[in-house]
Amino acid sequence: MTTGRSVLLLLLLVLLSLSPACLSTSIGGVAYDGQNLSVQVTDARGPEDAALQVSVYRTDNFRQVEVTRQIFPVSLGQGTTVLTVPLALGEGTYRLNLYIIVENARRAGVIRDITVEAHGSAPLIGPG
Repeated sequence: MTTGRSVLLLLLLVLLSLSPACLSTSIGGVAYDGQNLSVQVTDARGPEDAALQVSVYRTDNFRQVEVTRQIFPVSLGQGTTVLTVPLALGEGTYRLNLYIIVENARRAGVIRDITVEAHGSAPLIGPG
């Protein structure tokens, strides 16, 4: 086997070994009720400890300013788990960067834009 084929085979094996970790966890729906952020996480591996990193940026006039960045310890079960974390946001437009971290490695991430509007006593959440 030539050196070029050996390197190509090694690269292919490395990519295959990394792909299950990337595909085993995903972030689905995200909802905000005015006090809590709910994040739907699907994990194929089963019970394991993880962390949910939530970075919130206020967006206005083509700028974004970080409002908060928090890391919450969570437990993921096999299948779909809904994680709920406290979050207080005022009226405005926000960008949420959400990451699932397992053993100091980012396993899943998603960016969502939301708009929080006052509507009586409860906030009205829009798609952003």
